[in-house]
Amino acid sequence: MDGITGIDSSEIPEGFTADQNGGGDKAAERNAQIQGILEQIMEASAYERLQRIKIVKKEKAAAIENQLVQMATSGKLPGKISETRLIQMLEGGQDAPQTKVKIQRRNYGLDSDDSDDNDDDLM
Repeated sequence: MDGITGIDSSEIPEGFTADQNGGGDKAAERNAQIQGILEQIMEASAYERLQRIKIVKKEKAAAIENQLVQMATSGKLPGKISETRLIQMLEGGQDAPQTKVKIQRRNYGLDSDDSDDNDDDLM
């Protein structure tokens, strides 16, 4: 009987384990493999830039990492990824188009921009 969960190991269904880590080791191994592949297929400056981007935009960096690993495993990379090529990939993968803000001012009755305000009544 396991002291932490209170379940005997014979009660665990087939295909399941009593691992308390929740599979964290597998995720760490996969992450280490991805980082190793990226270090091999990228120049040092490009790899450093990707790591800095990962701090700010995790989702975008993960998407680029997955794309690069997929290209590397399928043999579609002609050589090492340079920093300029990484920048092109980042700019080309913009999901949302840039929004343009248009400011529209409202005219009120007492604005000084009125066309009939010529100050003739003050003389």
